[in-house]
Amino acid sequence: MILAVIPARGGSKRLPRKNVAPFGGRPLLAWSVELCKHLPQVAACVVSTEDAEIAAVAEKAGAKVIDRPADLAGDDSSITQVLIHAAKVAQSDGLTFDAVMLLQPTNPLRPVDLVNRAIARFTSEPCDSLIAVSARAIKTGRVTDGLFVPNYAPDTPSARTATTYFENGLLYLTRLDVLLNQGSIYGQRILAFETERPFDEIDIDLPVDMLVGEAVLAAVRDRLGYA
Repeated sequence: MILAVIPARGGSKRLPRKNVAPFGGRPLLAWSVELCKHLPQVAACVVSTEDAEIAAVAEKAGAKVIDRPADLAGDDSSITQVLIHAAKVAQSDGLTFDAVMLLQPTNPLRPVDLVNRAIARFTSEPCDSLIAVSARAIKTGRVTDGLFVPNYAPDTPSARTATTYFENGLLYLTRLDVLLNQGSIYGQRILAFETERPFDEIDIDLPVDMLVGEAVLAAVRDRLGYA
């Protein structure tokens, strides 16, 4: 079984109070809570927060609340330590699980089918963790002294550009023993679970992200399985 952890602190700077901001008819964090209700392998869905308003919204949405210590709620706090704390509190409350799933509330658009496929792969293949990744054929490079240095041959057609993979933050799954014993959400053997557009493109951090996210939600709402 899996413990789903939604980290939702109250001190976001670029978009204040974003975790409880209205998005598509419900508070932003409530989308991740609602998703968990449709995942049979999730033993419990918890929201880790230090904020009273966020805690109230989380409980109303149907999540359990874990009081996060102030030293784990700063701008530079480690998400790994937040997960470790949540897992230990859940264990002390009598919950039984063998993996932890990180669901960042700022990535609200996750189809049930997509997450179930990720869980099925995580539980059937030997691994320490699984992370959601995106594949893009993009021309990347670095900037040195104000000059762009490409990582590809000049005049390479876009259709022949090498595929680049990156973490998109949509979901993370980690074996409990790896999280607690290694202090890592990755471990050594990390399965790459490729997700598709447009779900992997919505990450709410700025006001404009809300506008873009609402537009995408309108187009894919019937594909989520819980909207």
